[in-house]
Amino acid sequence: MDPLGRKSITKNIRETGPALGILLATLIISTFIAEFTFTFGIKAVWLNLVRFLRLTLVLTLPLFLLPGICSLMKGFFNQGNRHLIQVQEDRDTALHPLKSWVVRPLQGIGLAMLIATKLLDLLQVYQGSTITVSTILPPRTFSLWTFLSATAIGVAISLLLSFLWTLDDLGVRLFNRKTREVKMIGRYVGLLLPILFGFYGIISHFEGKTQLLAAKYIAQMVIVLYPPFVVFTVLHSRYMKRREAVLLGRLKAARKLILADGTEEKANFTPGRNKDK
Repeated sequence: MDPLGRKSITKNIRETGPALGILLATLIISTFIAEFTFTFGIKAVWLNLVRFLRLTLVLTLPLFLLPGICSLMKGFFNQGNRHLIQVQEDRDTALHPLKSWVVRPLQGIGLAMLIATKLLDLLQVYQGSTITVSTILPPRTFSLWTFLSATAIGVAISLLLSFLWTLDDLGVRLFNRKTREVKMIGRYVGLLLPILFGFYGIISHFEGKTQLLAAKYIAQMVIVLYPPFVVFTVLHSRYMKRREAVLLGRLKAARKLILADGTEEKANFTPGRNKDK
């Protein structure tokens, strides 16, 4: 293998290390030790791998829709006295371990739990009965409804988070020309709320001792979701570096700096080797 190929593989392993480590541990435990993440035995190998690949594709494929989402949202933000600008000092497309391996994966998992909580609320009202632990467990056989609902939730989360992360990574801010106020749109939006309310929301559906059992299953769900979300955050970071100029163009974000006295100055911004296409 050529040096460039080995370097690329090493980089991929390093950047997705926590995801691969959790996935490998899951395979070993569920195959040889005990039932873990709802599977056990030899079949756990292909079930876990298929589940990982399916969730990863659901989260990452919507990245190709990101330029279109930016084009749709530019009209919402760029109107009247409001305009999107890029603050060069806040631009950061690099991959940071804390952000990419902890903060953003937990943000995505928490948001998934929060949406699932709302679906459980609707289901509970529709059924007119208390939700049981079996309701949150993956079905033993293929369920079209579960597959479609999980896919829809994954795509929605991917589009929402990737757009907010894009604004944060590219240093895009909302500038009010009249008040000269600069607002951050994407940075840490919904960081703690989805995590806290998402996890607590599902557990709160259960009463008595079943809450402990539900918490156990939810913890296993977090382990299942963590590797795909880590891969998602890593690929999002790479996508930003490659398509930065295109996304800024779609957002119609002016490349300006806001100085301490509130005046505007054009930023001498050169996005590496990126070119508008």
